[in-house]
Amino acid sequence: MELFDVDKYQLPKDMDIEWEITKKRFSVFLSEYKNIREKVGIPATPRIQETYSVMHRENISPEVLNDPLYKEFEYLHRLFIKGYLSINHPYKTEITDRRRKIFLLRYFYGLSISLVSERIHYQKNIILIDSKNSLIQFTSAIQLLEQKQE
Repeated sequence: MELFDVDKYQLPKDMDIEWEITKKRFSVFLSEYKNIREKVGIPATPRIQETYSVMHRENISPEVLNDPLYKEFEYLHRLFIKGYLSINHPYKTEITDRRRKIFLLRYFYGLSISLVSERIHYQKNIILIDSKNSLIQFTSAIQLLEQKQE
């Protein structure tokens, strides 16, 4: 018996992913997450800061905290954070940080590869690779990733 089953934690290869389905599921999730943020009084996309954080630190009124919409926000926010924290590189924290920045800028803020490249000063091919890897990691963590059937 193995102590650690690698297959259980292995991410699929790029060519084994149903990209159209995965991106559609991700876009539905992200749309609803941004929507609920606004409904509870938090900006859909917070100001881009040097830390590229999406944590909600805004003052939320007590009546909003009891609103059923806020419960939905908390649920979606926990999913978002779970997906976001799953974006990583196993050995290099600087690559983990870069991937997370690229994920937020590309998908959360909707910036193009060229704009992300200008903003964080990396080549476009690095942005493209990290975008794809971060999307795979995020969607896999919150079970939005669809693999091709053999």
